[in-house]
Amino acid sequence: MTRRPGSTAGLIVLLVLGALVGALLGEIIRLLFPGGILEQLFARGVSPGLSPATMDLRVLSITFGFTVRLNLASLLGIALALLVYRRL
Repeated sequence: MTRRPGSTAGLIVLLVLGALVGALLGEIIRLLFPGGILEQLFARGVSPGLSPATMDLRVLSITFGFTVRLNLASLLGIALALLVYRRL
């Protein structure tokens, strides 16, 4: 398998798009099937991340932090994006 220039950036873009599409599908499933087994399976997930921390320099205040929300639907979107990337 030969590497194309810029293929890492393309992979990252596809993975982010796959996660976004999966998260959107998870939200649609959550709205269509509230309280059901499909909501529990696809829409609920974990949210690992770094809680916000603020550095105050008196002149400048900077806040660091991020949260990633993962559920089964977003993981399926990422897997689909990897398949698409491998086919390109």
